[in-house]
Amino acid sequence: MAGTPSIKGSVFSVLVENLAKCVARGDVSRDDLARRLQPGDLAFLDAPIAVSDWYDIRSYDRINAVLLDVEGGGDVEYYREQGRQTARRLMDAGLYAQLEYLSRTEASAETDPRARFAAFGRDLRLLSSLSASILNFSRWNAKPDPDQELRYRIEVSEASAMPESLCWRSDGFVNGMASAHAETDLWGWERPRPDFVLFRMLRPL
Repeated sequence: MAGTPSIKGSVFSVLVENLAKCVARGDVSRDDLARRLQPGDLAFLDAPIAVSDWYDIRSYDRINAVLLDVEGGGDVEYYREQGRQTARRLMDAGLYAQLEYLSRTEASAETDPRARFAAFGRDLRLLSSLSASILNFSRWNAKPDPDQELRYRIEVSEASAMPESLCWRSDGFVNGMASAHAETDLWGWERPRPDFVLFRMLRPL
């Protein structure tokens, strides 16, 4: 799907599985889905999702919107929890070397605040490279926050195609990764421009 902003099947498959479960439970009907989704979106319910293939980010966003209403009651905390679950699922599956690295991160071994900060930055830059394995658009760059001492930020540029649902799920995802450092709710996000998303640490380590 060259040229189309897309997401990897390893992540997209989770959405399709959740949607299929909603249909099987009777939480939403095929008729309802036909009104809210595109025909190509519905077809994903009837064919296997290949974890190594790419899928249109617009389909991802439309399915997310249905799940937010049906499973999440319209609360974006649903997206954040799903993002945290995705991080745990990918770590458990061992699909990405960056996530396997979490079990032996440098920062977890440091006790001095500044040494821990430096080590966390090295870990974070490696983990940020995971975005290129999951998305075929946007650039993610982790760097020290110039406005806050001993904090990092993740700058996501070329992000015009990034839907809000993915921003919220990414919020949950990076917080899920931070839990490997025994940190919870460490990150928040904002969107200063349509093509730029910023994740910032809410407190020092």
